[in-house]
Amino acid sequence: MSHDPQSETESDLDEASGDSEAEELGVLDVREQVADISETLLGHPFDGITAVERSDNGGWRAVFEVVERSAVPDTQDMIGRYELHLSPSGEVQGYSLQQRFKRSELQGSEL
Repeated sequence: MSHDPQSETESDLDEASGDSEAEELGVLDVREQVADISETLLGHPFDGITAVERSDNGGWRAVFEVVERSAVPDTQDMIGRYELHLSPSGEVQGYSLQQRFKRSELQGSEL
């Protein structure tokens, strides 16, 4: 009988640790979430992510870009670069506009 309770306890521990791992976000999870959040939050089409990193509090900081105004040619698109802060579980904690520029101004400036 003592073997069964140990097995159940080990199983319970495995399930509990699996649940906590499932709740913890990784870089790819954050990238996907930022892509989903950005258009909803700002009302502009998502263009790309330039940075994702862990915050000191265990949450996440992401820098992403959206097309705020489309133009022809697309080099004249207005791009907004935003910083987004997420809790460790992925809830939006805040965001701010960091920069606004024409797509053509980006070429060669940060590569």
